[in-house]
Amino acid sequence: MIMPNKNYSTHNKLNVSMRILLVSIGMVLLAACTSSNTDSENDGLLPPISGGPYSEAPSADDEPIPELASFNTLDNLQLVRDPGERLPVKVIVELTDEDFEAGPLAAEITVPPDVNPEENAVPYFENLTDQIVVAGEILEVLFKPIDPDPIDPENSVPGMFPQELAPGAVFEDNRDGTKTYRWQPLQNDVGINEFTVVAIDPQNSQYRSSRTIRIKVTMPDDPSTIPNVAPILDDVLSYTARVNDPVVLEVKGIDYNGTVPTLELDSDLPGASFLQHPRYEEVFVLKFTPDTVGELDIDIIARDAIDPSLSTINTVTINVLPADAFARSGERLRTLAANRNIRFGFASLQDFYHRPDGGIYADIAASEFDTVTPENSMKMSHMNPLKGRYQFADTDNLINFANLHDLDVHGHTLVWHRQLPDWILAEPLTTIEGHMREYIVRVMDRYKSDIKLWDVVNEPVDDNGGLRDSIWFNAMGEQYIDIAFKQAELLDPTATLLLNEFDIAVNGPKADTFFELLDNLIEREVPLDGIGFQMHLFTSFDQFDEARANFQKIADRNLDIYITELDISLAEGADYEAQAQAYQQILELCLEQPRCVSIQTWGFTDQYSFRKIYEPLLFDAAYQAKPAYGALQSTLSGL
Repeated sequence: MIMPNKNYSTHNKLNVSMRILLVSIGMVLLAACTSSNTDSENDGLLPPISGGPYSEAPSADDEPIPELASFNTLDNLQLVRDPGERLPVKVIVELTDEDFEAGPLAAEITVPPDVNPEENAVPYFENLTDQIVVAGEILEVLFKPIDPDPIDPENSVPGMFPQELAPGAVFEDNRDGTKTYRWQPLQNDVGINEFTVVAIDPQNSQYRSSRTIRIKVTMPDDPSTIPNVAPILDDVLSYTARVNDPVVLEVKGIDYNGTVPTLELDSDLPGASFLQHPRYEEVFVLKFTPDTVGELDIDIIARDAIDPSLSTINTVTINVLPADAFARSGERLRTLAANRNIRFGFASLQDFYHRPDGGIYADIAASEFDTVTPENSMKMSHMNPLKGRYQFADTDNLINFANLHDLDVHGHTLVWHRQLPDWILAEPLTTIEGHMREYIVRVMDRYKSDIKLWDVVNEPVDDNGGLRDSIWFNAMGEQYIDIAFKQAELLDPTATLLLNEFDIAVNGPKADTFFELLDNLIEREVPLDGIGFQMHLFTSFDQFDEARANFQKIADRNLDIYITELDISLAEGADYEAQAQAYQQILELCLEQPRCVSIQTWGFTDQYSFRKIYEPLLFDAAYQAKPAYGALQSTLSGL
């Protein structure tokens, strides 16, 4: 792997040869696995994991198997898939009759620091109660938000939005300040369901009251009275494709009655295949190669499993563009960045090769970037969804793609408080250190020859300061961070180990806590090489001086700076030129700071951004370069 060499510091306490020697000794101790873990917080070598194994290690049953070319767009690379049926990422805990009989849930209230509830009472919903409905009947619930002390009674109706609708449900605006939740539950919905709506104060949109009702759905005496509704396709995005590129489209049938519909291709696409997915019964995969430019409408029939005459025709539209529509002038970003002695990378969509635009995505990724971060595939909920079971295919595929195109892989993330599988949250706290260390061992051991840069711990600081409450913190206190880094170093003493955090480029309680934590880690000689700055910004961001100063604070601590998660969303009224200027200013901050060695955007196309509605990335949803792309080219070129 080629790592940054811009004043690159390997470790800030021990030189590499000494660290490798000490870690080699540690590996011998680890093999013994006899010591207690009570001294794991002490300085020096990390004692072996005791009392394990805490879960089964990966086995041959977890090893990916070759995927047929009919299911992906990368014809130049043999891809793999996980074996067998899909593993559930989240185990659904069903509510019981006792939960329902306990009565309505209390409202959850969010009060911003600038609101005094004694002067401005929180909005609430009038006359909400839990509901009982028979499957097949139509339920209607009126949501009427009330502002108890309106400043302007004529124009002080609280806003509201639902958190999630049940399948087939609607939340209709009555045009009088109220909305109606209308739902016809079917067989799949029998049991206790929850529906949550948030009321928003008309004076302060961050002042909110969240109210959840529970809905008990029962079976009718005569199940035949439940209507059999026609199946449909799950939502499909609008896609852009490039002429003569392989197109792969995964379509999922949905039947609210609980059966699995059959799907049929109803369009003439020469040479197309339409096959059932090998892991997901309800998913079919279409692969074809468009040879004509223009909008292509593809009709797919979803047919009911019980009554084949009951069906719907669903149309998916793909805009096929000519190859020259994606041409870009000038040098690629990775080449320009290398000339300035920094890395330029992106976070990759988990399985872009299963999307209709996978060919365009792959070409831009390979040509523009020299580093790639797995956006989700290495997070514990995906990698280790069930106790003792692992899913490696998505990460294996990304690494093989990276190796083919000379991209370094930035491992993300070993320890995080979010995207955890349910099984780990149910484990006794006394076992959590063992589970955490085993997970680090198993993931790093598999990938250490391909990944030399890791986000070891992600987001350890709470949004308002103080260390974040998490399963790791509850089990080990602040020392979980030390243990994680020491375990990672033990697996690969040559790897670069980062602490990754957001909102630390600007001043405030969070940054204060972070730098205090950092000083404690340095004092305890935790093997930390650099800091990852997550910078999910808006074009209205103007705290560049604070960011410059906080970069310098990291440099003063003899650590490298990695901008790991950069995107810049359009603030209200802003345009692409304002976005380009903001990207340019962030890049200039990195270039002027000798210890800033890498910039990675969190994705590169608005099509798949988690902030898509704000159009935050360098390419739009149709893969057209935005002014921000040109601004980065010019800045890296020194123009």
